[in-house]
Amino acid sequence: MLSIHWTRSRWIAFALLTAIAVSGLPSSAQTAEQKHAAENNGNTLPGRWETPARERRMPLRTGIHGTLTVNVGGITFRSDNGRSQSWPSVAIRTALVAPHRMVIKTYVNRSLHRPGERRYEFDLTNAIPASVAATFADGVARPLQSSVPDSEASAIAAIPAHHRSLTGGTNGVLRFRQDGIDYVTPSKEDSRTWRWADLQTLSNPDPYHLFLFGYRDTYTFDLKAPLTQALFDSASDAIYGHNLSLPVVAPGTASVHPSDKDSSLGVAQGSNPQGAEIREK
Repeated sequence: MLSIHWTRSRWIAFALLTAIAVSGLPSSAQTAEQKHAAENNGNTLPGRWETPARERRMPLRTGIHGTLTVNVGGITFRSDNGRSQSWPSVAIRTALVAPHRMVIKTYVNRSLHRPGERRYEFDLTNAIPASVAATFADGVARPLQSSVPDSEASAIAAIPAHHRSLTGGTNGVLRFRQDGIDYVTPSKEDSRTWRWADLQTLSNPDPYHLFLFGYRDTYTFDLKAPLTQALFDSASDAIYGHNLSLPVVAPGTASVHPSDKDSSLGVAQGSNPQGAEIREK
């Protein structure tokens, strides 16, 4: 009886230890999965995203390593040697946003009396998410270039298309959304997303061609399915209506950053970024 009782006790102890070990597995697996996701997607917190990055310097073989943080108010780069630089959204004249690259152009003059403004270029270790790129673009407000479209965003219409280029072009899909147009293609470097704020005008000489004129780039598309006149007119009206909704501040009038909105009008109360772009051209 003693041996039987002892055997049962050992089996009970073994079962308890097994249950504890098994119950701990999902937590460990989840921790590893979260760590892997953090390494691949960057550290995403409400209103903030950060990733290891390298600031390019001339010559191109040199650079400064650190951490780039993107938040609702702009970006910050903290180098590994402790130096920190910040650029609020209102200080950024324009930008280029790609999955693993970000270039910003500021209003600060270049050193040594060289013409043009200061620009900063960063190589990103983790691909910037589409939601973070969109938040950054909305903060800057002024026209910029972005090749990080949200392929999961709802679209009013989608048309298969071919983008012409000097190297032969790419094939993808033109997606017309409520707040802009996307070109989604497997060649991520050629993908684009345009807010109405990024577009000057559209032109369609016939239903199978579309010329898209942005403030920072121009795309020519061969359409594999016809573009209806109603859809073209709707997109053109959206661009025109967006420009009209941006009031021009009279001289001597206090301006407000475009991110501040009037609750009754629902439009930005501040300077007209598109008007400024037209005057610069």
